[in-house]
Amino acid sequence: MIEEHRLRRLMHCEVPGRAEGATSREHHRGDPRCPAPPQLEAGEVGHLLNMLLEAYDGRRPAAQVRALVAPEVYAGLTGPRRPRPRHRTQTIHTCTPAPEVVEACARVEADGRSFALAARFVRTPAGWRCERFALLKPQQPAHPLRWAA
Repeated sequence: MIEEHRLRRLMHCEVPGRAEGATSREHHRGDPRCPAPPQLEAGEVGHLLNMLLEAYDGRRPAAQVRALVAPEVYAGLTGPRRPRPRHRTQTIHTCTPAPEVVEACARVEADGRSFALAARFVRTPAGWRCERFALLKPQQPAHPLRWAA
């Protein structure tokens, strides 16, 4: 039995006719013909968080995510970096506190330790943008605890 396969559009704003071999037009952020999706799906949030973690770790040039983040977030991803372990998302939870806002929290692992990640995405005319990105790591105590003998 031979199965028939058909290509389907992945996004509601993908250029029609691309599957038939037509030349594709380059997508531009903010293009009114291709508005930002009305909501971020959990899988898309996970993909964005992984891209931001790669930039945070130094495995991806921060310039590649510049259009996806607010200037304050970009400033935190640039500058001199010490080598960092690879951070991997384990679980991701999202909520929508306002119609054009998605907040996410995730458990992230690196070097066998777990950390919390918090992010906030806001829908702009140019697309979804990360306004807040914070990897929450435990503070090291100033003085090691000593047991009284």
